[in-house]
Amino acid sequence: MNATWSELDKGTERLILVGPALKKVLSSSLLDAAGLASVPQLAVDGGGHFAVNPVLWAGDGDSGTPPERTPVFFKHDQNLTDLRFCLNGIHDWRWKELHLFGFLGGRRDHELANFGEIHAEMKMRPAFSKAIFYGEECHRQVLFLGAGEHTVELRGAFSTLALEPAKVTVAGDCSYKAENMLLSPLSGHGVSNEAAGVVKISSSAPLMLLCNF
Repeated sequence: MNATWSELDKGTERLILVGPALKKVLSSSLLDAAGLASVPQLAVDGGGHFAVNPVLWAGDGDSGTPPERTPVFFKHDQNLTDLRFCLNGIHDWRWKELHLFGFLGGRRDHELANFGEIHAEMKMRPAFSKAIFYGEECHRQVLFLGAGEHTVELRGAFSTLALEPAKVTVAGDCSYKAENMLLSPLSGHGVSNEAAGVVKISSSAPLMLLCNF
């Protein structure tokens, strides 16, 4: 199917990106439980095997083929990851949040590169406020927050990591609070906190939270 990226923008604040590191098709029950049942899905390369009625497919085909009757965008520049190729295509869409399935648990180098791409997109696109990486069974495992102030409900252990120097304030229902803490890239200074409810976080740069929420 022939279409341009801009023609496929659904105008929603949230989008689901489906990658190749899943074991089964995303079910409506799992998406219902996550509050994502009506959110448009985009298939990224091998994610075409697991997405349901995706708006489009983007990639180079090395881990999967496009679903039938789906607009296709082939990547020809191998200097780009499939995720970066897709992010470039939807950069001017109106979304603010991304929910990423099938981007964890595969090759470690790909996983880390995906984190870097999300961080870079948040730097380039101020409206991009949140990205959640899900594991199997829709378990939320990694949360990216854009620069600014956020309120998040967290339960149990969580760690706050930065991919660039950031001044971070952590307050609310957590064991270890911080006021304008200077967090160096991948520093251990923000690891092993404990949360029991609403946590308020502000940062001068995008942050990465590993947590239960």
